[in-house]
Amino acid sequence: MLFRSFVASCNEQLQNLLDDDTHATVDRMNRLVNEKRVRVLKEGKVGTGPVIYWCSRDQRVRDNWALIYACETANETGAPVVVVFSLVTRFLGAGARQFCFMLKGLREMEQALLAKNIKFVLLEGDPSLTVPRFAKECGASLIVADQSPLRLGRTWRVAIASSVDCPLHEVDAHNVVPVWEASQKLEVGARTLRGKLAKLYPEFLVEFPEAPVVKGTWP
Repeated sequence: MLFRSFVASCNEQLQNLLDDDTHATVDRMNRLVNEKRVRVLKEGKVGTGPVIYWCSRDQRVRDNWALIYACETANETGAPVVVVFSLVTRFLGAGARQFCFMLKGLREMEQALLAKNIKFVLLEGDPSLTVPRFAKECGASLIVADQSPLRLGRTWRVAIASSVDCPLHEVDAHNVVPVWEASQKLEVGARTLRGKLAKLYPEFLVEFPEAPVVKGTWP
């Protein structure tokens, strides 16, 4: 009897583990954003506070994996989403025409975000200073950043990761295949990279889902 009870207990525990793994697999399959498209720059538990999408490179609402990821993550806890853009007065030699064009686009972006119950906030200054300050003021539970290969963009992300208390996740919203999945080494040319990309297209070359309407409302 004792042996049978022991076996039954082991079988029950094993079944519970299998059920947990099954649920976890289903959850991953049902997510809108492939988890391989996301890279964690700062570890931490995502709480119930607002989710910040620090928009830098990918200034759009449609076809934006970073925005979709922020909305999807926020809806899991009912948190609001706020899109933050930090305007620097000088950027890689850009002139008045470039800044004017960008600001008009951000105005259109703000209107499209409102339709999804998402707040847009325009900050001014170095993002490595303004974004951590804003995150602290609003009690953010997560910062989502779009990926940038530029040296300045990488410098900003490293600085923000070291300054904030909440997790920081980077999403490649620009490339079909995320750059960190494309190759694990420095390729000598496009010839050696094409084959690797072709193998990954079935996984990453998918239709963009619509960014979810956010359940939580910004105060």
